[in-house]
Amino acid sequence: MNRQTARGRRRRVIFINYAGLLIVNVTFYCVFQWKNSSHIIDAAGLLALAAVAVTFRYGHIKTGLWKLTHTHADKLDERELQLTHYALRHAYGWFSIICLSIMLIYAMTYRLIPEIKFIITVPLAVSLIYFAHTLPGSILAWTEKEVPGDAL
Repeated sequence: MNRQTARGRRRRVIFINYAGLLIVNVTFYCVFQWKNSSHIIDAAGLLALAAVAVTFRYGHIKTGLWKLTHTHADKLDERELQLTHYALRHAYGWFSIICLSIMLIYAMTYRLIPEIKFIITVPLAVSLIYFAHTLPGSILAWTEKEVPGDAL
């Protein structure tokens, strides 16, 4: 498989992964806000959760990005160390922006629209933890021409 095709496939998988994560949280808030909502919303949330699990396997585990970004620095060579440093620096910058945006949205909806019960929930907290762990690998999947799993 050529490099452009592999990078394009990785980008699609990462996009689907995070879109699924967003859909899971939106459907949870819809069910929380409107208790008598349709089972279609429940099914959409469960399908999105399944998509997150499947795309995590293909986007992070099979490509070797999870192992690369979670390996102790002593076990990495100089190039891998530079890659993980680059990924961590950019990922946590983006993570900070996203977390601060969530807090800003929370503050604005709480004050401006009191009928909407926008709370920080367990699915949102779990999603942010998942996001923090996968974002460095996603940065590498998006930017690098070749990742460890492309050689397989």
